[in-house]
Amino acid sequence: MKKKIKKVLKNEYVFSILTKFVSFSIGIIQSILVARYLGSALKGVNAYISSIASVGSIIVTFGMHQAYPYFRKKYGKEAVYQDFASLIMFLYSALFIVAVLMAVFLPVSLELRAVFILIPLLGYSRIVAYLTLVEAPNIRNTWWTVISIVEIVYVALLWIFIERNVYWGISILLFADVLKCIIYTVLLRVRPRWNKNLPKLFSELLQYGFFPMLALLMTTLNYRIDVMMLRHYDFITDAMIGVYSLGISFSDKIVLIPDTMKGVLVSKLTKGAENEEVAKVCRLGFWASVILCLLIFALGKPVIRLLYGAEYEGAYPVVLITAAGILAVIFFKLIAQYNVVNKKQKLNVLLLSVAIVVDVVLNLVFIPLWGIQGAAFATSAGNLACGIAFVIYFSRISGIPVSKMLLIQKEDFNYVKTFFRKERADSKETLPPE
Repeated sequence: MKKKIKKVLKNEYVFSILTKFVSFSIGIIQSILVARYLGSALKGVNAYISSIASVGSIIVTFGMHQAYPYFRKKYGKEAVYQDFASLIMFLYSALFIVAVLMAVFLPVSLELRAVFILIPLLGYSRIVAYLTLVEAPNIRNTWWTVISIVEIVYVALLWIFIERNVYWGISILLFADVLKCIIYTVLLRVRPRWNKNLPKLFSELLQYGFFPMLALLMTTLNYRIDVMMLRHYDFITDAMIGVYSLGISFSDKIVLIPDTMKGVLVSKLTKGAENEEVAKVCRLGFWASVILCLLIFALGKPVIRLLYGAEYEGAYPVVLITAAGILAVIFFKLIAQYNVVNKKQKLNVLLLSVAIVVDVVLNLVFIPLWGIQGAAFATSAGNLACGIAFVIYFSRISGIPVSKMLLIQKEDFNYVKTFFRKERADSKETLPPE
């Protein structure tokens, strides 16, 4: 039995999906506790703060963390690691000091004060987590899980003992990333040292990281811009935004399986896999997501009410409206990895901009008409346009027909049959002779 389990786990896609489901389960527990503790109104405030801070934090990373693997491979760890770690420690120390001064002295709202503090914090957290992932992936992933569990305990304690208010809500946004900043900095084991090479390194990182940063920024805007726009309509309450943000995060679960497959796809493409691998993963991921989508349609309303409470029932229509667009996101997620491997990041930015333009224009039209459901429609349409653009583009450059990216092929059944046939054969070989 143990050998059979090990054999199944050797399949990279299977193992990736299993590990993703573990982190998914932890994330669900955390989201339930946060939603229950904050209530829909404070959750809406947190969603607004988080949306702006996430966008700002990507800008202040300058794509440096995405450039690090290239520089490490080119020059070697000994030549790059110390200088890179020193640079980010000096840079984000300065940014954090500026952020604190802005939060203290500028006459702005509490939400913007929180944003000022969060931007450099989230940016530094993202970079040191990525750096630790490159240098010690197992240690990083272990601590990531530990921090997530500690965060659950923190929110649970707040729910049990502390009366909700905006300050404690902001503390939830800060808690996990403060821990990541501290723990990953300690794990890096670097004593920052200034030297004359740091400005030159910073310049080179900026040049390399600009387009990867822009692609990540576009991806984040695609998910966050609705919340940012909703806040500027007087008839949209914070509670509505809280309900909308929950609906969007719930519908994102539809693409759970393709999201786990994209990392393995990158690995296979870098090792020589052909375009057919991209098409196969696209269609398998698409139909796996269709099945998950149908389950969410059938069970989503009672599940949302049971887990999150009656005040979040309005999230279910948001899930229904955004589902078609979310299914199209599968193709963006997977084909974008193909572009990254083949150094076509600029094309990702261009095609993502299609989704954002459609999203913004339709938000301006439909939010005044339909409120949060109008925002959901705009998001769905933007994602659908983006997904279609990626499918058409890949079909043209690869020569693979669109139908082969959407419809299950005979070879897929053969692949599954062969996989399980091997499992049965291996299990028989382990049995003692009669």
